[in-house]
Amino acid sequence: MRHGLPLLIALLALGTACTSSAQSAADVTRAVPSVQVITLDGTATDLRSVLRGRVALVSLWATWCDVCIGEVEALARLQDQASSRGDAVVIGVAVGETREAVAEFVQKRALRYAQVVDEEFRLADALGEQRVPTTLVIDRGGRIVFRGGALDSAGLAAFRSTLGAGP
Repeated sequence: MRHGLPLLIALLALGTACTSSAQSAADVTRAVPSVQVITLDGTATDLRSVLRGRVALVSLWATWCDVCIGEVEALARLQDQASSRGDAVVIGVAVGETREAVAEFVQKRALRYAQVVDEEFRLADALGEQRVPTTLVIDRGGRIVFRGGALDSAGLAAFRSTLGAGP
């Protein structure tokens, strides 16, 4: 029985991982929730209004997250490419922080892509996300077509593929 226990634990872990993946895949194509966030100038809005029918790469992040900070330059370069198209955007969603703290951070770091703040975790909770960084790709119809952790080649490929999908 002792030798079977590690195998049982491994199988249970694999089953849990498969279940989690299946749930994530089901959640991926759902619409962006209509939840209030705040722009850096203090205006209440929702993410759908910021998207305005554009393809978006959305990064949920925090100023204390080293991995998030490490993504800043890549996200800025991606925004430079996206803005030249006009039909795409990169958006940072600072989660669980005050608008003032995020605005100060954005100014110090001279971030060049759109920022909104989810001070009370409303958007993160509606998305079921409890981690930062989280990368989302959203299509022109406002549907989440990719969900991942830190920005990686899979997230970039999903963004480029969604851009190529056309209206």
